[in-house]
Amino acid sequence: MNYWYGKKVLITGGAGFIGSFMAEELVNFGSRVTVVDNLKRGNVRNLDAVIKNIEFIQCNLTDFNSCLNVCKGMDAVLHLASDAYGLSYSYKHHSEILTHNILLNTNVLKACHSNDISRILAVSSSCVYPDDSKTPTEECACFVGEPESANIGYGWSKRLLEIQARQLHEDYGTEIGIVRPANVYGPRDPIVGKGTHVIPSLIYKTLRETGPIVVWGSGNQTRDFVFVKDVVKAMLLVTEKYPIARPVNIGYEDTTTMKELIAVIMKLSGIQREIKFDKTKPEGARHKSVTINLLKEVTGFVPQTPLDEGLEETIAFCKEELLRIPTLG
Repeated sequence: MNYWYGKKVLITGGAGFIGSFMAEELVNFGSRVTVVDNLKRGNVRNLDAVIKNIEFIQCNLTDFNSCLNVCKGMDAVLHLASDAYGLSYSYKHHSEILTHNILLNTNVLKACHSNDISRILAVSSSCVYPDDSKTPTEECACFVGEPESANIGYGWSKRLLEIQARQLHEDYGTEIGIVRPANVYGPRDPIVGKGTHVIPSLIYKTLRETGPIVVWGSGNQTRDFVFVKDVVKAMLLVTEKYPIARPVNIGYEDTTTMKELIAVIMKLSGIQREIKFDKTKPEGARHKSVTINLLKEVTGFVPQTPLDEGLEETIAFCKEELLRIPTLG
């Protein structure tokens, strides 16, 4: 019998991009799943495949009483909810993102402690790492200097989440896993709206805009893009096998430049257009990738989905979205 079978599991942010895939995985494992989401960026439609098999609650977790109520009776809480945006929004809204996430994280962890939750997952981010970190970056290289400058508000909120999680573990013995996912992509990541992430943004530009495709920065910045379904598997394995409040990176072992990324997107879309790199816009850290040696050691899992395979599935989703919403088409 698998670890998750029969467990009552709460997923915060579970109608979102990553959370909805996690809900599907846990339903397949036989868990009794509750999803809570404020639907600010999530969408109940993401849960269509499992909506009859879960409980969905719409509420705002910046309200502590709401956190207390949704955590009651749970065997595990998987805390994915956060204000998380792409670079186009986050680099001008650090204070807003920092303040909101600190309140959200504090409420969720306090509610977990008040309800004696036996297992927790705290989802941090590779944005906790400084811009000048050695790449690929190991888990120990953190909290020296400032977080990634382009996402500094978000990065600080995730550093504080990790500290809060560690203190829960050290003070009360709470079993809590911490993960630092890198650049997650895949279906269900919003393709329009404020703060879209780089891959859905570039897919939208490729499929629907005219003229040159504008890519922020030099195009030489590198990322290790990791597919959402691999990320979900890794998160659940860390929660099960390594709940000791020590961060675990989740990434993909091969890196990709923005130039390579847009070339693959155009190839898979069957579209060829001029590309312009706008060096007046921020590009984030020049090189951003993480080691996954600890992930392999504690879970035995390695993300497997090649970029072109994951992008093909993501582009197919984006095409369906553009057909579904006439104003996007």
